[in-house]
Amino acid sequence: MVGDVKGERRYRSPLRVEQAAETRRRILVAARELFLRSGYTGTTVAAVAAAAGVSPDTIYGSLGGKKGLLEGVLSAAISDPGDPGQDEQRRRHGELDLLTDPEQRLRRMVEHSCATLARTSPVQAIMRGAADSDGFTSELKATMLERRLDNQARSVRTYLGAVLRPGLTPGDAAQRYSALASPELYHLLTVDMGWSPERYRSWLIDVLTADLLSR
Repeated sequence: MVGDVKGERRYRSPLRVEQAAETRRRILVAARELFLRSGYTGTTVAAVAAAAGVSPDTIYGSLGGKKGLLEGVLSAAISDPGDPGQDEQRRRHGELDLLTDPEQRLRRMVEHSCATLARTSPVQAIMRGAADSDGFTSELKATMLERRLDNQARSVRTYLGAVLRPGLTPGDAAQRYSALASPELYHLLTVDMGWSPERYRSWLIDVLTADLLSR
């Protein structure tokens, strides 16, 4: 009898899992809208809960409060498996293994980066706006930069390592790539200076091709 009870407790209903995922998605959508409208400091857990149609306790229990909301919104922007646009991005990224021309590989890497920047730039702007006054957002910004550098260093070594121009290490190349494909520069050019995303992407391909690849 005891074994049966324990077995029941371990069982997770697929319906409940699906409902929990949908609730989380609804919470993060509401949080993103409020963060964009009111900023990080101007958004409260209570306001997000009301917009999402859940209780504040649900948010604290599933995401850990306001900090978890920002992390969740940013993570969803980077890699939301439910976003149809990311299917195309994953397909493009997968094609890198089939490409042999260095310039084509770099072009595909830039396309992948630009698609990510287009989704994450508004959330990154929220994070930067709060970083000066909030320790958590400052730490999160530093963490995201570290992750971006790690990912780009891995991609540079894998896809461009053998064709980098003389004297340029994969680590140096990743830092240059990260600086030029940064959320800050993307926002400056596409928002403050009014560039189209296509113009930014074309410029980034030209600059990185000239700066990173051996001729």
